[in-house]
Parts: sequence; C-alpha cells; structure tokens
Amino acid sequence: MKLALVQMEIAQQQPEKNRKKIELFIKSAKAKKVHVIVFPEDCLTGSVRNRSDLIDRNGKHKRFFQNLAKKYKIDIVTGSFIETNGNNYNTCYYIDANGRTIARYRKINLWLSEREHVNSGQDVIAFNTKYGKVSIAICWDLVNPLIFRTMAKKRVQIVYCPSYWSSAGISNFEIEKNNINALCHARALENELVIAYANAAGKRAKNDELIGHSQVVVPIKGAIARLNHNKEKMIVVDVNLDILKRANEVYKIRDDITKQ
Repeated sequence: MKLALVQMEIAQQQPEKNRKKIELFIKSAKAKKVHVIVFPEDCLTGSVRNRSDLIDRNGKHKRFFQNLAKKYKIDIVTGSFIETNGNNYNTCYYIDANGRTIARYRKINLWLSEREHVNSGQDVIAFNTKYGKVSIAICWDLVNPLIFRTMAKKRVQIVYCPSYWSSAGISNFEIEKNNINALCHARALENELVIAYANAAGKRAKNDELIGHSQVVVPIKGAIARLNHNKEKMIVVDVNLDILKRANEVYKIRDDITKQ
C-alpha cells in the first residue's frame, strides 16, 4: 500500500480556503499513485468555537470528501470535523475510491477545551478495506492504551490517527514532540499494528504552536517515515503489512492479546 500523510496548515474558520488546499493535496497524491490519503483533525474548519455555523448539520463536509474520492479514485481518511445530530461529535470518515462511506468514527477521548461543546463518542471501530483491517483514532485518543488494545483484539492492522496536537499554551514544542513520538511508538509496539499519524502544521495562536511530526510507525522498525518539523508537507510512504507477521513471530504480543 502507498500511503500519504498530509501535515496541513489549516486556515482558521476559512473552510473554502481549506477545501481548495485539500483538493490540491489529493491531486498530488493521485499523481504519485497513492492508495490512501490521510488528513489532520479539524482540517476543514479549524476550531468552530464561537462559530456554530461551521458545524455540519446536513452531511455537506462528508459529501465534499466523497466527491473528491470519486473524482480522483483514492481512499480518503477525512481528518475530522464537528458534525451534529442534536449532539456535537468530532467525526472522521473513511471513504473509499468509489465515494462510499466505509466507516465513521467519533472521537472518544476529548481534549479539555473540546468538552465544553463536543460529546464523546462511544465505539472503537474496526472495518475491512482493500488495504487491510483498519481502525481510526483522533489525536488525544493516543493517550488511552485501552482503545488500542481493543483494536488489537479486533485484529486491526492499521490505525489512522488524524490529529491537531499543539503545545496548547501549557507545554512546549520539545516536550510535545517527544510525547507524540513516544505514544506512536508505544501503541505500535504494544499492539503489533501500524500507526499512521497525520498532525496539523504551523501555529494555532501566538503562544500555541502545532507540533507536526506526522509519521508512520510499525513494530520492530519503529518510525519508517517521519516529518521532524511542523511545516506544511505531504509525505508518501510504502507500507508492507508483512512486518506485522514478523513482529508476532518475534514478540507474540498479538497472540497473547487474542488469547485473553
């Protein structure tokens, strides 16, 4: 599988500008013969705080990605956006190259400020794609090992993780960079799966810097690709799931998990 991670600088509360940029990334990925492209959390709108008009009420955000998936014949992990059915959820979709919705995930572990206006999802998902058995996590979900252990029990191979991880005005770039790298590595190792982590780029506010460091991490080898910065960039990575079989031969972690 050829995978693209988009480390995107998101225009705050400017969805039209973000839509144009998203399509350009998809067009570039298609030219590179990418099978699956992954966008960061909040990629369409940025924060919707004080902008309830940007919350999706009729499925228009999902349709935007469906149209692009059909146009460019590429599977898309949509990053995330806030949608509502009376309750607000931070939601990510997996859409296949025919524009079909294969899965929907609602973020379970909400960041502190999200809890004021977003409801927590309840379900850890697992679903089959042309490129392996897949699950989705979003950003702060990375700190919850139980979510990933549930994925392993469901025999997930790849976890796509859109993110909008910043210093949040309470930490610093170096600490949060180390946190991201450590968490991606640990989740891949302890569950024998692939972590495909796509974070946002640039600055969120004057004293709040996005961390970037988008990466693909596998057991045994660790990070097979990583952006060691927070600038906007797309990376394309070849992922061979045979490494998961090799990891289980070496560590037997997945065997132990499935016996529990």
